[in-house]
Amino acid sequence: EGGSRRRRWGLLVTAGVSGTLVALYAVVTPFVTPALRKVCLPFVPATSSQIKNVLKMLENRSGSLVDIGSGDGRIVIAAAKRGFKAVGYELNPWLVWYSRYRAWRDGVHQNTKFYISDLWKVSFSHYANVVVFGVPQMV
Repeated sequence: EGGSRRRRWGLLVTAGVSGTLVALYAVVTPFVTPALRKVCLPFVPATSSQIKNVLKMLENRSGSLVDIGSGDGRIVIAAAKRGFKAVGYELNPWLVWYSRYRAWRDGVHQNTKFYISDLWKVSFSHYANVVVFGVPQMV
């Protein structure tokens, strides 16, 4: 009976460690893989002053807006609050899901959309306003 208890305990520990590693891998991978690309595009959140500058540039403008590399959706959400139909494209699925949650929480989810997509494979020609807030490698 002592041997079967040890075996059960060993299986439980192995399952727990394995599950933890899989969960960690799922969370960390979207943040690490951009660093492994030829052109590294890290997540750099926009500051409140940078968002104010973007909104100032959008004054007296209307139409649809796209944020290329939208990250956590700060610019898209701020633009939606100003009346824009705003869309964000981001490669990191965790940031896209978080952006969708923030848009819902802020009550602008009807005027926003967030897509998980490689920025280099999307046409932005049908947007009236294009925001590129990113690192020099992206621009």
